[in-house]
Amino acid sequence: MKAIFTAALLLSSLSLFAQDLFVIKKSMNPKNVLHYKANVAGCKLQSPSVTPYWVMGESGGHTEGLTSREKPYFAPKDVYERATDADFTFGAMEKMGSKITDKTVQIRLDNCVPKAYLDLNGGEIQITEIYVSVNMLMSVKYMTITGVKSDGTKTTVRINN
Repeated sequence: MKAIFTAALLLSSLSLFAQDLFVIKKSMNPKNVLHYKANVAGCKLQSPSVTPYWVMGESGGHTEGLTSREKPYFAPKDVYERATDADFTFGAMEKMGSKITDKTVQIRLDNCVPKAYLDLNGGEIQITEIYVSVNMLMSVKYMTITGVKSDGTKTTVRINN
């Protein structure tokens, strides 16, 4: 009984915090990593379901929000939100045009733990990292998406723009 109570307490305490879904790294300032976190409370997604924040590794590791220049590329644009799942996209995905047919990131809760999925090459992967190569004008040259397939194998897909 004590083990069940402890497990329930741990799950409920985990569900009270924002939890990272995946990160985006970019070619410019590569030590600064953009995290996408899901806002979960009581095993339900809260609005906004996804919030981005930078961990500024190039300047001590403090956190920052998106700048006005970055928002068009990296701010989540909600497609829909429900208590247990949500879909969103962001400008960098849209900049890839027809190279990515389904640009929607799907968030689902799995035992109160949020996970992000993307349909790529006819299969769904759980996203862990996206690397975006950009030039000085913030134009996306290519994107590398890393994640886990449904069978548990790691996969990396490079998409040239």
